[in-house]
Amino acid sequence: MSTAYSWLAVSGKSPDDTLRALGLASGETYEGFPEGTLSGISLPTGWYLVVSERCDYANTRRLRRLSKHCELVTCAVEEHIMYASTSFWANGKLAWEVTHDSQLHAGRHHLDASGKLPPMFDDIRKWYAGEQAAMDQSNQLVDCIMEVPIETAKRITGFSFHDALPGEGRDQFHHLNRDPAAPKWWQLWRR
Repeated sequence: MSTAYSWLAVSGKSPDDTLRALGLASGETYEGFPEGTLSGISLPTGWYLVVSERCDYANTRRLRRLSKHCELVTCAVEEHIMYASTSFWANGKLAWEVTHDSQLHAGRHHLDASGKLPPMFDDIRKWYAGEQAAMDQSNQLVDCIMEVPIETAKRITGFSFHDALPGEGRDQFHHLNRDPAAPKWWQLWRR
């Protein structure tokens, strides 16, 4: 079964400030892995994570505003079409972005990277390019390059859907709900 999800992680801003900026409120807590429409957790690495079951949540217009006075990493994945992207924002500006979309002309080999990429990016890209070459040589229809954006985001924040969180089962995610006191989209002037 294929999966679609996205997440964003914020460093340098409190969880409460992050939720307020997103128009969200923290709900009941639960143990285990993210479930439901929106979930949040403070990661052991110091990042505050918001996870969505929709691929497009981490690609909203709010990122510029949310990333002011902090750092922000996004990751979006649509497994059924083999799409993954990650981006890094700092102080209201997009610093870099990495995207893999197997629907484009290069197919499984597509990788678009722009901006001042993090130091570990080249090693990640080379590793998965080698894995892809091995799959291609053995005629296996496996898309290894899709992992490049996912692994890049993980190396920065410490989170990936592929891995359990340290101490899983003890970590407390919380459901996130729309904050009824937050301005509606047509009231953005009030923020």
